[in-house]
Amino acid sequence: MSTIITQKNISKVFKDFRGHTFQALHDINLTIEEGEFFIFLGPSGCGKSTLLRIISGLEPKFKGSQIFRDDIHKEDFSFVFQQFALLPWLTVEENIFLGLQARNTLTTDKKKEVLELIKSLGLEKFINEYPKELSGGMKQRVGIARALAINPKVIFLDEPFSALDSFTAKILREELLSIWHERKMTIIMVTHNIEEAIQLGDRIGVMSSRPGTINTIKINTLPRPRELRSKEFFEMEDNLTKLIIIKD
Repeated sequence: MSTIITQKNISKVFKDFRGHTFQALHDINLTIEEGEFFIFLGPSGCGKSTLLRIISGLEPKFKGSQIFRDDIHKEDFSFVFQQFALLPWLTVEENIFLGLQARNTLTTDKKKEVLELIKSLGLEKFINEYPKELSGGMKQRVGIARALAINPKVIFLDEPFSALDSFTAKILREELLSIWHERKMTIIMVTHNIEEAIQLGDRIGVMSSRPGTINTIKINTLPRPRELRSKEFFEMEDNLTKLIIIKD
């Protein structure tokens, strides 16, 4: 694999409306490899989402350096948010095509390709519906379809399944893995769900509480598709749980 993103000594300090400061991240050093599924795992408030926003360019102010491989640009990135972030006045189809329209790349051939994506995510019967008419799982399917429509090289996911019931989240995780295997893009994801991290991740960056730093990176060698009830899976779950508790 080839390194596509390198972070050196990344730190982030926020200032509140009273002028008080707090450090969200401290001395992050990280590389992201092409085609991998990388997970940030840690307790609430440890800076996982802030770090994801820095890597994706949504948070431009930070200390340290971040280097992208020459052929990787911000235009190659897509983001899936925890709270769906759909425009309520647009239909499902219009929300999904939004990024392509903004880039003036909505050709006839591209539209056909995206319609196939919509079908594969089970959204074809809902293309004329509005977000308020959809369940949480369907809204997140729309968010994933919108992110994938531009054929990103890197897709960022910020706790995309945390607002869903466990059954729907399980189905969407399996669908995401299927798409990742097919498209071979790089995925960088934030979660506080240890089982989810093990099921999805190639590498898992375990973060401390604030100020967040990466205490360790666990390489996940469990074969895919991963058996969630296996002895090896439970052993890794116990190991990660201890790491988070000890270093919280």
